[in-house]
Amino acid sequence: MKTTIDFKKLIEYGIKAPSGHNTQPWYFTIEENAIEIHPDFSRALPVVDSDNHALYISLGCAVENIAIAAAKYGLQSGITIKEDKDNKSFIVISFISVDSIQEDELLNYVDKRQSTRNEYSDKKVPKADLNELKNSFEFEGVELITLTGESEINDLEPLILEGSNKQFQNKEFVKELVNWFRFSKAEAEKKGDGLWIKSMGLPNMNRFIGNIVMKYFVSAKSEARRWKKLIDATAGFALFTAAQNDITHWVRLGRAFQRFGLTATKLGISHAHVNMPCEELEVREKLVKKFNLGSSHPLLLIRFGYSETMPYSLRRGVDEVLINKKVEAHG
Repeated sequence: MKTTIDFKKLIEYGIKAPSGHNTQPWYFTIEENAIEIHPDFSRALPVVDSDNHALYISLGCAVENIAIAAAKYGLQSGITIKEDKDNKSFIVISFISVDSIQEDELLNYVDKRQSTRNEYSDKKVPKADLNELKNSFEFEGVELITLTGESEINDLEPLILEGSNKQFQNKEFVKELVNWFRFSKAEAEKKGDGLWIKSMGLPNMNRFIGNIVMKYFVSAKSEARRWKKLIDATAGFALFTAAQNDITHWVRLGRAFQRFGLTATKLGISHAHVNMPCEELEVREKLVKKFNLGSSHPLLLIRFGYSETMPYSLRRGVDEVLINKKVEAHG
């Protein structure tokens, strides 16, 4: 007897994936035995992510959540990238029923995973847990470098600070960032997206006050001080690199990062983006040279360690991101 699978339930797992500034730059369609994930370029970040690599990394994270969830229902996922009539790349997740497929334990941590942006403790991550993080994925052309030694972190710190300085000296970057801030719980709940400032350890305020705070109290210098404090309390950094700087590898890197994040959650390890040195091209080149990355492309930098759970950023509902509703179940 076949089990009927509600594809909307799989999409519910997909939308719990992380995205830059929590923009949730996706929409979904349900086809016969498949789910398509399309980029929503109206939610792109043209200043900080001019080539959309972070956008497609986010889509890759959503892909992996769906593939993990599908296994629970005996479905094996096949991932392909196609182009629509406007030459925009989208992702097709096709499903085949397989009796022998095993449920992925990482499914249990999709709801619990979060980007934890507070200050971490100085507790070190055990070697066994580091190894589990390193071995949490296997995707062709994607590599993970963990930086946990004092000298490695000392080498990385000035690149993080340089990237941060460049961004906060750029008025367009600050404008784009503030646009995605949600300064109050009411605003966060109404929008269902963006960076709720309480999840960043800041008090709720209205947008008028929030804009004043950002304009007069947040600067490149204040951010550098804040990041220096965060770096000093970080157990380690995870640098994700891609063999090629293209959409196929961006999606794979997103899938890899999602498995890393879910594995970290399983192990009780917090993580959050520190992506400034990857986003600023000039600094990215220095990152390649400093850590002898050769022809690899460092596209994602994550800090990890131990901290308290923070309030969760909000998500839009499935009905807000599901475009067609013709086929809603697989039997």
